[in-house]
Amino acid sequence: MKTIPLSELEANPKRLEVLRKVLDEGGLVCLPCNANYRIVADLMSEQAVIRLLQSKHRTQTKPALIFIADEKGLKDVVEDVDPIALKLAKRFWPGSLTILFPLHPDLPAQVRKQFGRKKVKAGVRVPADPLVQRLVKTFGRPLLVSSANRERKKGASSPAQVRKNFLGHIDLFIDAGDLPASPASTVVDIDKGQVKITRSGALSEEDILAAQAD
Repeated sequence: MKTIPLSELEANPKRLEVLRKVLDEGGLVCLPCNANYRIVADLMSEQAVIRLLQSKHRTQTKPALIFIADEKGLKDVVEDVDPIALKLAKRFWPGSLTILFPLHPDLPAQVRKQFGRKKVKAGVRVPADPLVQRLVKTFGRPLLVSSANRERKKGASSPAQVRKNFLGHIDLFIDAGDLPASPASTVVDIDKGQVKITRSGALSEEDILAAQAD
């Protein structure tokens, strides 16, 4: 597992090219995002998606999280965009709002298979973290994202635990030390213009309702 300190990336943004190359080759990158380390992979690569899920010992049909560069990237990953969803995206992205969407039918077949084809919606957001934003833009394709912990186990905020759990699976680790706690993103599901909060987080229900009314 190759490691680059976060401070080195912040001092020299051109080093993002190293991350892009790993992802381009179907590799896995682990980096800090919000309060957790996240493992990211090229969503359009069947090999990379399978590697990520295997590294997590993850079962199929679990909810997925996808990072995109901006709301225009929705057309590449989701089947249908409700006007309310687009309104919320424009208001809160980049930021702490994750919106659930059905996956686009033109995604690679094995990628859709891993998530239960039409049975499961995926969470999509433009991340607030500046480093992760730059990476998604530099890479140029959507990223599949998962917290760097085994299923139903903690440890995604600790570099030592990440190394213990994922040695031999992660190709590149961006080390920022132990990460402080912070609120998770708010997750919403939108059906026929009706918004349902499925996980409370950094954005309150009042925030969501106010944005709808604008």
